[in-house]
Amino acid sequence: MRSKAPLLTRDEGLVIKALCIIVVMLHNYLHLRGFAAENEFQFYQDRADSMWQMLLHPTLNLPLHLASHAVTYALVGFLFVSGYGLVKKYEQSPVEFRRWGFIGRHYIKLVCLVLLPMILAFVVFWLVRDYWPLSWRDRVTELLLVGNLHYNHISIYPFVYWYLGMAMQLYLVYALLLHRRLSYPWWHQLLLLALVAGCGVAQMYCAPTGYTIYFLRVNMIGYVGPFVAGIVAARHLDHISIKSWQWWLIVLVSGMVMVWSLWHFYSWLWGWLPATMFAVSLVKANPWLQWRPIVWLGSVSAKVYVMHPIVRELVIGFTRHHIRVELLIYLVVSVMLAAGYAWLLRRTKIFR
Repeated sequence: MRSKAPLLTRDEGLVIKALCIIVVMLHNYLHLRGFAAENEFQFYQDRADSMWQMLLHPTLNLPLHLASHAVTYALVGFLFVSGYGLVKKYEQSPVEFRRWGFIGRHYIKLVCLVLLPMILAFVVFWLVRDYWPLSWRDRVTELLLVGNLHYNHISIYPFVYWYLGMAMQLYLVYALLLHRRLSYPWWHQLLLLALVAGCGVAQMYCAPTGYTIYFLRVNMIGYVGPFVAGIVAARHLDHISIKSWQWWLIVLVSGMVMVWSLWHFYSWLWGWLPATMFAVSLVKANPWLQWRPIVWLGSVSAKVYVMHPIVRELVIGFTRHHIRVELLIYLVVSVMLAAGYAWLLRRTKIFR
C-alpha cells in the first residue's frame, strides 16, 4: 500500500491535532496531581532521570507519567500541521494572500478565540481557589498575545494561553519572511535552514535551567523547527512513495529516538525532529485512526485547548475520585464544552 499525494490529507492532519490535544490535556491535569514533572520550557536532569526510572520499573500508571512528562513534543504536532496547512492554503491554492490582511485576520481570530475562555477561566479560578490569579495587567497582555514578550516578567501561569501568543509570532514570521508562491529559490531554502539552525543554537548556549531558555521557549524561538518542517514537507514531500511497512519502521525508529531524546539536554532541544516524524508516520501507518470522532476532535482542537483549563480547575477543585475517574470526567466535559463553544463561534462572522 503506497502513500498518496499529498503527504498529509486534511483528515490526517486533524488526527494529528486530535492526538496532540489529548496529550496536552492529560499533561495539564496530571502534573498538578503529582505525576511526572515535565521538561517543557527548561531542562531538569533530575526530572529526566526520574522518568527513566519509571520506564525501568513500569507500573500501570506509566502511560500517565509519560503523558505528563513529554508534553513539549505534543506541541510539535500542532506546529507541524500549522506550517503544512499554511502552505497548502496560501501557496498551493487560489486563495489570495495579502500580507497585512493575513496578519490582522489571524490576530483578531486568536484574540476572539481566547476572550471568553479567559474570562471564564479567571472567574472559575477565583471561585475554586478564592483569589485572583496574578494581576489584571498580566491577563490583559496575555489576551493581547504579548504576555510572552516581557523578558523580566513573563506570566503564563495558571492558564495555557501563552501558546497563542507564540503561534501569532510564527504567523508573523511566515507572513513577513517565509511565504512564497510556488517558487522556492536557493536563498529561500537557506533562509529556512538558517532560521531553524539559529534558533536551535541559541538555545544550546543557554543554561538548561536558566531563565533565558525559559524565555526563548515560551516564544517562537523554541518552536520554529516543527513549524518550518511543516512548511518544507508541504512544499517538497508530496508524491513520495512509501509502503505501509516502511511507515511502521519509521514509527518504531523515530519513537525510540524521541523517547531517548528526553534524557539529554541537547537531544531534548532537537527532539522535535523525531517527534514530528513519529506523529506523521503513526497516522500514515494507521488509517483506522481516521475514525470520524477522532477527526472531529481534531477539527475543534483549538476550542478544546482554550476551554480545558476551565474544566481542569473545576474538576481538581471539587472532585476527589480515582485518578482515572477524574480524567474521564475532565476529558469528556472539556470536549463537550469545546463543542458548544465551536457551535457558538460558527455563528460569528469572523469564524465562518
